[in-house]
Amino acid sequence: MTQCPQCKSTIIAEILWGFSSDSDFLQDEIKKKKIVLGGCLITDNDPQWECNSCHHRWGVAFHE
Repeated sequence: MTQCPQCKSTIIAEILWGFSSDSDFLQDEIKKKKIVLGGCLITDNDPQWECNSCHHRWGVAFHE
């Protein structure tokens, strides 16, 4: 399980980068705080994870 390196919380969401569809599945995952939207501008240094407790972001997202 992923753990926040800043506050040690295990309540972590994956950051979804880029343009996303407005699907029921995605909306449900956002409500459950399993996914957060990162935005449409994608770089080589985008973080992969966000802590739901302290909002710290870390990791490196893989973009196809």
